[in-house]
Amino acid sequence: VPQWSFNDAFSEENIRNFDSRVKRMLKSHYGKEREPSYTSELKIDGLKIVFEYQKGLLTTAATRGNGRAGEDVTANIRTIESVPLRLREPLDIIAEGEVWMGRRNFEKLNAERQKKGEPLFANPRNVAAGSIRQLDPSIVRARKLDVYIYDLARSNERMPKTQVEELEYLRTLGFKTNSHYKLARSIDEVIAYWKEWSEKGKKEDYSVDGIVVKVNEREYQEALGFTGKAPRYAIAFKFAAE
Repeated sequence: VPQWSFNDAFSEENIRNFDSRVKRMLKSHYGKEREPSYTSELKIDGLKIVFEYQKGLLTTAATRGNGRAGEDVTANIRTIESVPLRLREPLDIIAEGEVWMGRRNFEKLNAERQKKGEPLFANPRNVAAGSIRQLDPSIVRARKLDVYIYDLARSNERMPKTQVEELEYLRTLGFKTNSHYKLARSIDEVIAYWKEWSEKGKKEDYSVDGIVVKVNEREYQEALGFTGKAPRYAIAFKFAAE
């Protein structure tokens, strides 16, 4: 499936403009006002991976690459404990998620490298990306990477009607999902969640650089569609850079 990038919002004004665009396009599509709800999910700063399962078995894991073709990293991904090699149902699906390294493991790894006189890694994201792309599976296993799955891109079964239902469905299939998502009935609730997690996110073991805001209703997502590079129904609402 094609891999898209998100457009970014950096302020309350930006995200309110996004809300206005969504409602304007929905009104144009349906001929009357529509009031979408939104899901707010933590934006984990890691390496995006696309997972393909056939009859419930993991067959391929690939980086997003240029959006059309990525690197085959299946052997390394199989070493991550939180990646299910077999789903709870024998489905043909494509799921997308983020591979990351926890801060505690990162600090421990750098302490070991310092003792050996080896150069230190700059940040957990670089370690996760470098591990998945370059190193042999035994080293990847030792680095104790983790994953959160957040999107069901394709399925041979009926797709959930909302993003919230999709996240819950992914979890029932055996995927690890992040539990801190929230359903928002208004853009004000999205902004409140963004403000809350701009501070709370610093306490998590993974790096959070913003939130991902998506129109919750799949019907509205499909009506909004995509630009040349990004979905119109979603946006990355970034925190201030550290």
